[in-house]
Amino acid sequence: MVVKSFSESAFASALKNDYTTKVVIQEKNQFLFLYEYLSSPAIGSRTMVMEENYISKDFLDGYSTYYSYCFENYPKVCRRIHFFRNEFDAKELTKQLLKDDDPEFWEGYLGFIVVKPIPITVIGLTLLKTYSDPEDSRSFWGTRQYLIHLFGKQLKIESLAFQEQDSVIAACATTAIWSMLNKASLNFHTSLKSPSQITRDADNISPDGSRLFPNKGLSILQICQAIVNSGLVSEIKRPNIRHSKEMGQVVSGVYIRKILNAYSSLGIPIILVIKVPFGENYGAHAIAVSGFKFIKPQITAPKDEITWHSDNIEKIYAHDDQWGPFARLTFLNDGELENHWTKNDPKKRPTLVQYIIVPVFPKVRISYEDIEAIVLGLDLILRLFFTNKIVADLVWDIKILYSQDHKNGMRQYPLSEPAKINRLTLSLPKYVWVANCSVAGQKMMEFVFDATGVQNAMLGIDIICFFSRKIRLDLQSFLRTNKQMLEPLIKHKGRGNYYKFFIESL
Repeated sequence: MVVKSFSESAFASALKNDYTTKVVIQEKNQFLFLYEYLSSPAIGSRTMVMEENYISKDFLDGYSTYYSYCFENYPKVCRRIHFFRNEFDAKELTKQLLKDDDPEFWEGYLGFIVVKPIPITVIGLTLLKTYSDPEDSRSFWGTRQYLIHLFGKQLKIESLAFQEQDSVIAACATTAIWSMLNKASLNFHTSLKSPSQITRDADNISPDGSRLFPNKGLSILQICQAIVNSGLVSEIKRPNIRHSKEMGQVVSGVYIRKILNAYSSLGIPIILVIKVPFGENYGAHAIAVSGFKFIKPQITAPKDEITWHSDNIEKIYAHDDQWGPFARLTFLNDGELENHWTKNDPKKRPTLVQYIIVPVFPKVRISYEDIEAIVLGLDLILRLFFTNKIVADLVWDIKILYSQDHKNGMRQYPLSEPAKINRLTLSLPKYVWVANCSVAGQKMMEFVFDATGVQNAMLGIDIICFFSRKIRLDLQSFLRTNKQMLEPLIKHKGRGNYYKFFIESL
């Protein structure tokens, strides 16, 4: 057991091994990122504890797949570095392990990094605390609780597993899938697999027809195949705007925000396939998004076009295996992002999103786009009704929820007891889409849809109104009187059923 004060030099020394020198470590992007992350005021690492001869399950699987067959006698054991916010020496740690059990001492635990005994790609399984600030608007929805055992002491940490891409057994997409499965596998239908297992699940050959190991990258089809083999299915969100003649079609910032916001409630990290500035050209890359940050919404006057709550997402946080965990990406112009790739590019060229891959549970059969098409019609109808009646804009928020989470939130609604009990005892599918309409931060209406049904069916389950009985009756009368004009605004084959459902639910 070795205890050292945290510093840039000591950290680099802790990461080196027999095949990778300290100088090489200090030049790695991951080292630069992790040192900045751990030394930041929000984390504030002061002490490191070295755990030698650590058995890492993920490395052991890769070892048995590839490294054990090498002529070089690579070790199968790793080193694990633990980080603490508090300052102490080996004597104090021994005291805490044997006699004392000071909660304040162990509250300073920040997580660990596994150091693999292989050349260059040394960063193995990494679990680090996220930035924490009670007044912050960051939401890390793709994290989970991990139990960590340190010399007989059980510790808990909220995080998401990260590791550096091993170019032999895994590509960046494989690592992104692995991070995603670390959260999704909490559902008993989903399997957590090692990077080498994920690569094998992708296909029998790589995209260019060569063997999988060493791995050179996965295609979109292979990414989806690996996700399916883990017990999930994929929704692919494709480019929707033209960026430039050189870069072609990309995914707009508005669409990225809407999709991340809509599916975040499932808690499964979402994979972005991005174009990053790399040398003279751009390179394809994959990252796993697990959080975002909202700015405070601004109250605006009514507009002709629809307004989304997701427009207030300012930044997203993703596991980028070429940099580190919870790497920040900031929205710039539509379709453009700034991240470490951009900051380190001499020309400061933006990062662009090529595809969004949303892993979902198989029972989720209705996509975000299916619900948005209905909401666009509802928005037009409500805007016509509220013309000259409201001074602030209508804002929509569409999310997919577990029905039990939807009911749990409903317990706080300002409804009568009979109305609340009727809804709490109503039988619902496991997943529901919920579209909230608010004005100046006050929720006005909530539309609930079946997320497990048939696309062309009438998916509406419930409508909850939060305004007065008079407004409700006025809206009902408005809908009945103007049916011929308003019904076609709902762009769905079953719009007649939706329109009837709207009237009868008021």
